[in-house]
Amino acid sequence: MTEPVEPTSQLEPTTETVPTTAVEVQPAAADVNAPVASPARRRLRWALAAVATAVVLAGSALGFAVLSSAKSTSAVLPWAPAGAIVYAEVRADMPGDQRANLLASLSKFPGFADQTSFDAKADDGLDRLVKRLTDNKHDFSTEIKPWFGGQLGYSMEIADPSAPGVLVVASVSDPVKAATWLTSVTPAGASHETVGGINLTEGTLTGSDFGPGSTSYAYGLDGSVILAGTTAEVKAAISRGGSGGLADNAGFKAASAALGGDNLGNLYVDLKSYLKLITAAETKMLSQVGDQLGGSAPKVAPMPTFNDALVPGWIAMRVRAESDHLVLDEAVPVIAGAPVQTGRKSVLAASLPADTVFQYDLHDVGSQVQHALTQLESQPGGPTAAQVDNIAKYVGGVDKAVGWLGDTDVAILHDASGFSGGLVAQTNDATASANLFTELKNLASLGGSQAGITMRTESYHDQTITIFEGNLDGNGTLAPGAAMPAEQVSIAVAQTKDLVIVGVGDGFVKAVLDTKSGSSLADQPGYQRAIDLAGSSAASQGYIDLTAVRTAVESMAAGSSDLKAYDSDLKPFLEPFQSIAWSQSSDGNLSTGRIVLVLK
Repeated sequence: MTEPVEPTSQLEPTTETVPTTAVEVQPAAADVNAPVASPARRRLRWALAAVATAVVLAGSALGFAVLSSAKSTSAVLPWAPAGAIVYAEVRADMPGDQRANLLASLSKFPGFADQTSFDAKADDGLDRLVKRLTDNKHDFSTEIKPWFGGQLGYSMEIADPSAPGVLVVASVSDPVKAATWLTSVTPAGASHETVGGINLTEGTLTGSDFGPGSTSYAYGLDGSVILAGTTAEVKAAISRGGSGGLADNAGFKAASAALGGDNLGNLYVDLKSYLKLITAAETKMLSQVGDQLGGSAPKVAPMPTFNDALVPGWIAMRVRAESDHLVLDEAVPVIAGAPVQTGRKSVLAASLPADTVFQYDLHDVGSQVQHALTQLESQPGGPTAAQVDNIAKYVGGVDKAVGWLGDTDVAILHDASGFSGGLVAQTNDATASANLFTELKNLASLGGSQAGITMRTESYHDQTITIFEGNLDGNGTLAPGAAMPAEQVSIAVAQTKDLVIVGVGDGFVKAVLDTKSGSSLADQPGYQRAIDLAGSSAASQGYIDLTAVRTAVESMAAGSSDLKAYDSDLKPFLEPFQSIAWSQSSDGNLSTGRIVLVLK
């Protein structure tokens, strides 16, 4: 059944010419009673098309982008400078299988079953965006779309932290129309200069976002691309002629090899250089503040020195559409000296109840914590080994405190009584974990009364659950003997042969103890599908059941006066989202991560 024509609203395109293939068809006589979408629902429908294209176009500003596709040559990457500390590329042209995959994903949402309407809705969404950004002086469909090739690159280079160099490159499908558009937006009285055979329009921005004072800018048409940005960066790009730039950078090449392929966009950041930029900018700002204080006022303390040996050289990300999920991949080089993280499937998912709505699984937590402490101790200004030992001595030292920890899960459950959460950890040494628990109980017994903490035990399935309880005042601090405590908090702990279970309240602990094979999180098809898409064998992984969270929130909001509008305008666009899953792995040289947004 085709979708009914929806009423014109203030958000309807009324003057632009829309291709007939994208016009929604009036329903047949048998469908005369079909529901008409409300204006709010209409806005969401058009917004999805805008998100699919406009957000990608705005990706450089928002930080969403991807590396150049190995299957579709980038026309804008060759212009990026070799010294760029940030490079973003968006592919609104949706190369390879990306258009088909994106449309297949969108077809799961209301109003997108007919994929021929996508272009018209995307154009309309972009028209609104451009008009909003230009005070209704310009639009996308009649001014930009006729010449825009669908590729947009953004790079930032830092020679002087107070004056970063910015270059924006847009691919061009029709140079004649692009030249006409540039002429139409060129301000009266602008200066012009010919550089390398390219006519540059130049001007000055005062008090721009590029830095204090004034910043010179330039833009011009090369024929295949439009170059725009700070004047020095544009002229340097023309001088390079689209060669010898970032594409030859060793870090970028490694990132591109790890994340190549057709995609919707990517981001590359030189982390060490970016850290130096931030540190230099903060140091300069603090110095200026100190100078302004002057006189007898104390000087502002300088920024602490940071050991950049603990920072990866770069990070790269890409966004890709699949037919029933969206993927964000990321890669970073492994820091020298980092412990090896073995990829494997989660063993603790089989110990979590089926109604787990959030799981974050970390492997080998004890050794990871010990390594992190060692790194912090080597960090200038970080805690010393003596300071760490002084704290850990109350529980027998660092090794006794965390050395027994194996894989560990943070989890949140939802059942008929509501949400509950806690931690489930493997114990590699049941005696060591039991001894630690005994030390903690002794500390609670000795000093707990002063803080208003009480301790009790109860038996459950032949297991002993120890429950620590205390009262919190209105400020969230323990309030011993408070006449009217704002809230009572309880922490429950139990240890089995191979697990330590800690929960906020005893409900979480009991739910984990109740879990049997065949009725665990690991047995749920939705969890299995999401984790398989993210990477079931990994050093860490996580999962959120979006459907369960949504239905739980809807149940809690039952009876609300706003629920009717939610049901008609928002819920249909949330229902297709099933889950989010993520994973992180390492091969010893490169750490890779993946986040998937799974659709029903």
